[in-house]
Amino acid sequence: MNLLRFLLLLPFLAACGSKDPAAAGDAAPAGSGDEPAMKPRALVTIGTIQTDTLTDVLRLSAVSAFPAKDALRATTTGYVLPPTPVVGQLVRAGQTVFTIQTKESRTLHLDKLTGDPRLKFSGIIPIKSGRAGILATVDKLAGDYVQDGEQLGLTYDRSRFGFVLDVPVTQLRYVHTGQSCRIFLPDGRILNGRVAEVLATADVSIQTQRYTIRPVGTFPDLPENLAVQVEIDKSAPHLASTLPRGAVLTNETQTAFWVMRLLNDSTAVKVPVKVGAQEKDHIEIKSPSFNPRDKILLSGNFGLDDTAAVKVTRPVAAEQ
Repeated sequence: MNLLRFLLLLPFLAACGSKDPAAAGDAAPAGSGDEPAMKPRALVTIGTIQTDTLTDVLRLSAVSAFPAKDALRATTTGYVLPPTPVVGQLVRAGQTVFTIQTKESRTLHLDKLTGDPRLKFSGIIPIKSGRAGILATVDKLAGDYVQDGEQLGLTYDRSRFGFVLDVPVTQLRYVHTGQSCRIFLPDGRILNGRVAEVLATADVSIQTQRYTIRPVGTFPDLPENLAVQVEIDKSAPHLASTLPRGAVLTNETQTAFWVMRLLNDSTAVKVPVKVGAQEKDHIEIKSPSFNPRDKILLSGNFGLDDTAAVKVTRPVAAEQ
């Protein structure tokens, strides 16, 4: 009987001696404490607001062009005689560029009859350039048969070389004839220029006004249809508060701008700003007015939220 009682009580004794697995899993490891894990901090560099001399500029694209072109045309029906001119050669005003022999002259060999005073017409017709310029195209070669009025070639008036600039109508108040400008060539060279002429019509589809920009002084030989950048000053030089370009952040549409200011040793806050002139390395900050002692994040600021945790890796430039 005692053995039977022992066997019946054995499961209850085993249950009393076991531990709850869930309770065991919830137990904190020794020495861990109750503190949450430390939030990672972004590594940043900081600087202060600076005062620089800036000029508001209007930067637009332009294309080189020869506005004045002269078409050299045949004045009779006949054949082009050698030599054939070469594209790019300089021509003088009044210089013979092409020579045509009429078909009657070729048939009768009038060009080979000499010494007969009764023969007043040889059938050799010179085609001369009306003004000095550059031969841009050669449309007919020696031996070609041409009709009266057919184009033989095209010359550019080199003295009228310039750049065609399309100005948006919203920026017309900043551009006027006689105004100085700077022309940036693709190879890095900069030419001085001025606004020479304005056309009296606007492009209805893109709403732009067309101007001609002329280089000032000596300039290299440039081809037509060369894309360049033109800078026109919108305002006189003025003192302005600036920050490096990397310190100013913006949204995808560039309608909102802000900087990250260091609130304390480890927290940066988002400060909306209004920007002005933008140069290659610096951007004007029109508002708010920062204190020279305010510490602004220069790098490591991209993608940070307001009140972000940061760690400064370099002191303010003024304190170095």
